[in-house]
Amino acid sequence: MKKMILKVTIPLLALTLAGCNTNNQKDTKTSSSVKTEKKQQSSTKKAKNSSSKNASASASSNVSSSQPATSSSSAASSSSTTPSQPTTEPRIVTLNSALNRTLGHVLLPQKDGLGQGSDKLNARYTGNSANFTVYYSVGNSAKPLNDPSLQNETPYATLTKKTYGSAAQAQAAINYHPASDQQGLPSVDLGHNIQGYVDSGAGQRYLYWNEGKWSLAVHAAAVNGEDPTATAKSIVELLEKYYLPAPNTLAAGEFEVSGQKKLTWQDGNTTYTLAGPSAETIIAMAASMR
Repeated sequence: MKKMILKVTIPLLALTLAGCNTNNQKDTKTSSSVKTEKKQQSSTKKAKNSSSKNASASASSNVSSSQPATSSSSAASSSSTTPSQPTTEPRIVTLNSALNRTLGHVLLPQKDGLGQGSDKLNARYTGNSANFTVYYSVGNSAKPLNDPSLQNETPYATLTKKTYGSAAQAQAAINYHPASDQQGLPSVDLGHNIQGYVDSGAGQRYLYWNEGKWSLAVHAAAVNGEDPTATAKSIVELLEKYYLPAPNTLAAGEFEVSGQKKLTWQDGNTTYTLAGPSAETIIAMAASMR
C-alpha cells in the first residue's frame, strides 16, 4: 500500500510543477511582449517628436531666411523709387566762382548778407585783380556775371579793393580816429562795457568809439533831429554777433544814420571797403570774407 501512494503522489507533483512552468512561461512571454510594445510606442513617439521638431525648425528657418530677402527687396524698391534730389549751390558761391575765374583768387564775401540769401542775386564788376569793385544786386531773375542789363539794377552792397605802392600809403587811406581824440567829450554807454563819445557842432553829431584795431563812428544830422545813439547801440550789438576782419594795422567803420554805411580795413598795401545802406548787411558780408 505505501508503494502505490508514492507512485500517485509523484505524478501529481509532476503535473503541478508542469503547470507552474507553463504559467511562468506565459507571464514571461506577456512581460516581454509588453516591454516590446512599450519600446515600440516610445520609439514611435520619439520619431514623431523628432519629425515635429525638424518640421518646426525647417519652417522657422524658411521664415527667417525669407525675412532678410523681403527687407532687402523693400529697401531696393524704396531706393529705386526715391528720386535723387538735385543740389543747388547758393548764388553767391556761383558768382564767386565766376569772379575767381576772371580775377584770379581774390578775397570775396562768402555770404550775401541777405539773411536767407537770394536765388536772384546778381553781380557785376569793373577793374582787375589789383583794383576792382564788385556791385551786388537782386533782380527779377538770376543772370550771368557782368550781364549788360545789370547796370540797370541798384546795388545793395559794393566791395572795393585798392592796391597802393606801400603799406604806409594804404594805412593813410584809412579814416581812423584814435581813442586819444575823444578825451574830454561827453560819454554815452553803448552796452557791453563800451563807452562812446559824442562830438556835436554846426548842426552835426558824431559818436565815436573803438574796438580793437577798429575805430567806429556814427554821423547824425542834428538839424534834421537825428540822434546817433540808437544806431551806435545797434552796431555794437551786431559786432557781438559778427567778427569783423582783423586788419594788419588799422580799420574804420563809418555809418550815416540816414545814409551809407562803410567798412574799410588794411591788408598790407591793400585796402578793402564794403559799403551799403544796411549796417547788418555789410557787417555780415565783411565777416565772411575769405
